[in-house]
Parts: sequence; C-alpha cells; structure tokens
Amino acid sequence: MSTIKYLGHASFEVNLEGRIIYLDPWFNPKPREMTRTIPPVITAADIKKADFILISHEHFDHCDPFDVAGIEKRTFATVLAPEETLVKLDVPENKKVSVSEGESFNLQGVDFKITPAKHPQSVHPVGFVVEYNDKSFYFAGDTYDFYDMNLIDVDVSMIPIGGSYTMDVLAAVGALKRIKTSFAIPMHYNTFPAINANLDDFARRVKQDTKCVPVVLRPGGEFKF
Repeated sequence: MSTIKYLGHASFEVNLEGRIIYLDPWFNPKPREMTRTIPPVITAADIKKADFILISHEHFDHCDPFDVAGIEKRTFATVLAPEETLVKLDVPENKKVSVSEGESFNLQGVDFKITPAKHPQSVHPVGFVVEYNDKSFYFAGDTYDFYDMNLIDVDVSMIPIGGSYTMDVLAAVGALKRIKTSFAIPMHYNTFPAINANLDDFARRVKQDTKCVPVVLRPGGEFKF
C-alpha cells in the first residue's frame, strides 16, 4: 500500500511502498514574500523519517533551505533538485543529487525520471516521475502544459491548478486528457489570492472530460493507492 498526504500548497509526503519521499517541502507559516492564507499543517521538526527530498525549482514556496536542512539533518535523506536549486541548500554534498530534464536513474532501488517543467520564471524547473515496486507518481512542480506530457504513464499525478505562472483548472484538465494516469491530485492553489481556484469545478471537469479520477485533498488529507 502506498499513500500520499497533502501538506499544503505544493508540499506532499509520499509513502511509496515503504520509501518516504517529501516533495517541495515548504512549512513557513509567515513568509516575508507574501501573506500565506492557508497555513502549513506540519513543521519540518515533525518529520522524523525520510528517504528522499525532491525539489522542483528554486522559488521560495517550493525550496525552503531551512526546512530542507532540518529534514536532512534528522533523517539523512537524499536531496534531488536542479543544480541551481541545490546551491541554495546547506546540506552535505554527498546528500545532493543534481538532476536535469530527460535523465533517468535508480537510487536505492527507486526509479526516477526527470521531466520538463515549463515555468519561465524559474532558471531551471523540473518535474519528477517516481516508481518503486510497481507503484508510481508524477509530481509536476510549477508548470504550464507541455507536449511531452503524453509520454507520462503513472498511477497518480500531482499537478498545479492555480494559474499565475502555472496551469489553471482548464489547462490542467487539458493536460490530464493526455497524461496516462488513474488519479489526479490538484496542488498549488488558494495559498495566495493570485492562485485561487475552484476545486469543485476542477473535480467536475476531470470526471467529465478525462479518464482519470479526481482526488481533492484538503491540507492534512491522505490518499491510498
């Protein structure tokens, strides 16, 4: 059994058949950059076990050096991110794995594929396809729709729906028509006024227009697959 827990914004805890993976951990309740209208449900100090930390790009709401360093210090997790993101992090060099789109590799028995992410505001954004023991997920990071999404074939997809430099609801549903996935979890919405999205509309459109099942998780909610 695998689980995905939504931690708010674009942060997730994934238990992939026993491998614990954190995605874009960002748990600062009062960032200086803007007011966070939906607070995080945990702090980095709550995390006692992790095998991997995946970071999609360098922006503050996806890469928090304080949170990443704290998690790594307690768990000895391996951190995967583009080089431009890794340089911001105070973690041991032997715990850093630099990634670029198009790469595929195996770490500790887990298969990783690094996908493109179309997010021009970032210097080097990526997404991740992760597979272990025949269970798989796609974490899109911040991205607009892109052509090669039709090559993605996973159990669960986590995609942004808030607009403002990422896909909005309509674009996300359009992408899900081409991604081969059984379940779709929305992310990157309602944390700031600029990324407000209607979750009921997303769920309705996914059911109506795609072959996958929408899984709308409130912060702290968990999905088993």
